[in-house]
Amino acid sequence: MIRSIREWKHLALLAALVAVAILEPLSVDWSEHTQIIGEIIGASINVAVLLVIFERRWERGLALVLLSCAFAANIFYQVLAFRWQIGAIVYHSLAAVFLAFAVGLILKRIFQRPTIRTDDVIGALCGYLVAGAAWANVYGLVYMIHPASFHIADSAALRLGNWHWQRFLFEYFSIMTLTTLGYSDIAPAGFPVYSLVWLESVFGQFYIAVVVAQLVGLRLAEAISRR
Repeated sequence: MIRSIREWKHLALLAALVAVAILEPLSVDWSEHTQIIGEIIGASINVAVLLVIFERRWERGLALVLLSCAFAANIFYQVLAFRWQIGAIVYHSLAAVFLAFAVGLILKRIFQRPTIRTDDVIGALCGYLVAGAAWANVYGLVYMIHPASFHIADSAALRLGNWHWQRFLFEYFSIMTLTTLGYSDIAPAGFPVYSLVWLESVFGQFYIAVVVAQLVGLRLAEAISRR
């Protein structure tokens, strides 16, 4: 079982990412206690998957420290009757660092492979989605510190008091920026979001160009070696 997961670790990670993307907006209407239970279950799944992604001991140690602290800050922020902003700030900061670390390792292993497998292609997609999640936490951090940096439509702004909806909204904004599709419910309205938006847009295009070139190059090299 473990060996099978290791061989298809990026597929397992992709399944976890899709599950989180679907459940995050649905959890807005859950009760507070149910949301916390969902957070614990989701964190447990992510820890199990990421223990497979992070192979070396120091990688696992650092990943678990970052993830544990981010999870603790998340729960701390949710259970307080009068929510302290510092809990959300700590969560977004640690989550952004953790996800950026995961993207770096995924890309490093893809570029170090002599041949390309199907799971490596899935890994490139996972890296793209995880990068979007990392940028989303950066935007969430900016919003907690300087909310006027964003212009949010009234229909979305009414639900910003919900922690899960707020996180989902910035994940949506990040993916729209990463793919350069544009904005609708939320848009940049000032510094430093203007700078972050163009940086993420350039990163998204550069990621696709470089990673696709690497995958195609490995496939061509493999085909030539077979001949």
